Amino acid sequence: MSDSEVFDNIFDSLLGGGTISNLICFVIYYLGNYPEVKQQLRQELETVLGKDVTKPITFKDLDELQYCEAVIKEVHRHHPLSFAIPRVNVEKDVVGGITWPKKTSFQMLYGAMMKNKNYWTDPEKFDPDRFYKVEESDKYLLEKQHMKESFTIWGGGIRICPGRKLATLELKCLFSLIYRKYDIEMADVNEPFKCRSGLLRVCKELIVKVKSRK
Repeated sequence: MSDSEVFDNIFDSLLGGGTISNLICFVIYYLGNYPEVKQQLRQELETVLGKDVTKPITFKDLDELQYCEAVIKEVHRHHPLSFAIPRVNVEKDVVGGITWPKKTSFQMLYGAMMKNKNYWTDPEKFDPDRFYKVEESDKYLLEKQHMKESFTIWGGGIRICPGRKLATLELKCLFSLIYRKYDIEMADVNEPFKCRSGLLRVCKELIVKVKSRK
């Protein structure tokens, strides 16, 4: 690789690490405010991984943590790391009743798409079940119809995030290691979530209480 390619790869890795660390904070915040979700997550961890916290976690174990993955997705739907994605049209098109010339740059506000009532059942409700065994439920009819188009945690198209599978495995592994051994609670459940939005949404401060689980 050239020096420029080496730089680009290192830069991408640094950006990826930032998204993972912030998403971890977001998940901890939501689990701290929804103890019933945290309890169900722990039940899945014990069912899949057992109670021996020294047992190595395998790829098969991580693949079976479907509720854990549903929690991650639902947190991102409520609190996306990046709420817009750029697109350029390759030919003249009509959008919103206006004719746009080719090579027009658009910013798609998919943060709003993930809260749109036309695509989601009770969109303001925090409910990981909308991503968990959704095909077996008649409750989430909208999700069944529009999930592919309305949920964009990793972007989409030919430029979808190449590290999406690795990132999902990392998150599942981290939450398995953390929540099997420790109990994490918000220091103040009434404290507003402190974050700032720029190119990415970043957690500024998250004060929690951590204690070992018996």
